[in-house]
Amino acid sequence: MSTDLSIRNPTAAQQRAADALLRCLGGMTVLLRLPTNAVAGSDAEQLGESTPSYEDIPLSPCVFRRLRPEIRDGKANRYEVLISASSIQTQLGLLQLASTDQLFAMATGVFVDGELMLIEAAAEAEAFGQPYIYRLILRAPQSITL
Repeated sequence: MSTDLSIRNPTAAQQRAADALLRCLGGMTVLLRLPTNAVAGSDAEQLGESTPSYEDIPLSPCVFRRLRPEIRDGKANRYEVLISASSIQTQLGLLQLASTDQLFAMATGVFVDGELMLIEAAAEAEAFGQPYIYRLILRAPQSITL
């Protein structure tokens, strides 16, 4: 029986490979919708009269596809978006967040081709302890058939 005792240095090679593959498979951009912070000291904010505002953050490259249709009456279709980990990690740094769990938990949804879809689940794929791609399962409003 053989054992691999080599030392592996984590590099960004897996992220670059994932980015290249995502670009080859379509390389579209989706927008992650996040609520903006409340303005302290605003009278309208204190009275609850202010309109909620959102910030749309572009994530690219990514690939969007419909999951196998489920045969259940009245249920919305589910979709999948594969997003580059380098794009997500850039946004984590800009937003000063510690983890992707925080980012996806505070997101209200994902805009794909102008339609807002809700995030049902998020997962990451990693190699050598470094994530290289994120997979989001999205649920579309029932009136949308893509």
